[in-house]
Amino acid sequence: MSGTALGALLAAAGLVPLLATSQPRLRLAGFVAWTLGIVVLAADLLHSPISRFRVDATDHPPLAAGAILAAIAFLVVGGWLVQRWPWLLLLGAVLAAPARIPVHAGGADANLLVFLYAVIAAGWAATAWELLRGAERAPELGRLGQAAAALVGWMAISVLWTADTHQAGVEMLFFVLPFAFLLARLGALRPGLRELRWAFIAQVALGLVFTAVGAYQHLTHHVFWNPKIIVANDYAAFFRVNSLFWDASIYGRFLAVTIVLLAAVCIYRGFSWWLIGLIAVLFGGMYLAYSQSSLLALAAGCLFLGATVWPRRATIVVLAVTAVAGAVALVVALGSHSANSVSSDRSHLLDLGKRVIRHHPFGGAGMGGFARAALEGTVHPGRVGSAASHTTPVTVLAELGPVGLALYVWLLFTAFVAGLMRPLHPLRLALLAALVVILAHSLFYNAFFEDPATWILLALLPTVTTTPASKAAA
Repeated sequence: MSGTALGALLAAAGLVPLLATSQPRLRLAGFVAWTLGIVVLAADLLHSPISRFRVDATDHPPLAAGAILAAIAFLVVGGWLVQRWPWLLLLGAVLAAPARIPVHAGGADANLLVFLYAVIAAGWAATAWELLRGAERAPELGRLGQAAAALVGWMAISVLWTADTHQAGVEMLFFVLPFAFLLARLGALRPGLRELRWAFIAQVALGLVFTAVGAYQHLTHHVFWNPKIIVANDYAAFFRVNSLFWDASIYGRFLAVTIVLLAAVCIYRGFSWWLIGLIAVLFGGMYLAYSQSSLLALAAGCLFLGATVWPRRATIVVLAVTAVAGAVALVVALGSHSANSVSSDRSHLLDLGKRVIRHHPFGGAGMGGFARAALEGTVHPGRVGSAASHTTPVTVLAELGPVGLALYVWLLFTAFVAGLMRPLHPLRLALLAALVVILAHSLFYNAFFEDPATWILLALLPTVTTTPASKAAA
């Protein structure tokens, strides 16, 4: 068994009691297992950077000692703040969720959520202190916590046979395992209206900042970070912006989520011109991303919000008209272009997914194994960057097999049950609409589990119980 598999299994096993039980001793054991698993996984995956750090530490002991002391001081202060004011973890997670920093880790370049990892580390320190004192509060996630624990556990098990151990380690260490721990921690908050209001204000403020940067890029024709977008803009008839994000589609998705949350406030709390103005500004910024998947995701979120207030017959009519209009538009587009061109190369990627599923019908290609399994036996098996999946359900089936797909569906089902529990609650409906945006976007851009907003929304859905449902939500 590789160190990557051992670390992933150990950490995932620790998440089971953290997500699904309230027994203090089991939760303490789970916390220790999760921590040890993360250390083992990081040591195996990042062996090159860690070895270089060891050399640097030997050559520069004062610098190394200073870094260690700074890290300890941060954990002490951050853990105390989160333990004293638990809602700061939610606010910090919302603020840090979009911030990806280009770093070199595990022998490759990646855009990692460094600030969010710092927020999670503060939550880890607070959890350690509370468990030692016997004052830790278990999450109240119900079936959703069980579904999340089962899915993460199966992801870790699939590392045993994955076609790409390195990519599996990256997915587990930098996304699934820390975000699942964040889910467990946030699931115990039960935030009130004030805490949710601050998180909402932070989300909107970030959206305005990103929109302003996107507008600047459009006016100056200067895009940051991504050389692929820069080159594409030189040949395209339009100029695409990515704001402070690496990918324009991720920028568009962030704004789509923010717009849907603002629309929910308009629907459930009453019409307001300043809210409409904010929506218009954010939509203008989103439009400049020229992301088809983001526009479709926004439409899905708005349709969900409409379905919560429209009469049943009106909802059926709108859905039917939308389906017919979409089908007609697709037929027209296919009349003059290939399916691959219309879908921005996604048709080809779906074919690769079918190939992986056909060759790995039972257990899948393993966590992170999609690209390598898709190119196995081809002329260029090493070009994994060109074979990344863009559809989350296909990726789940290709990598985790039928069992993984069933657990993925179970997680989504429990999320919708939590959001639609009686009596209907405006806040839960708004959060569920935001999750619908991410879910719809993940059908065209595979980043459902890699987006921390997914896990934040999953944590909040079962725990929002602040005010009775409004007439609009009923």
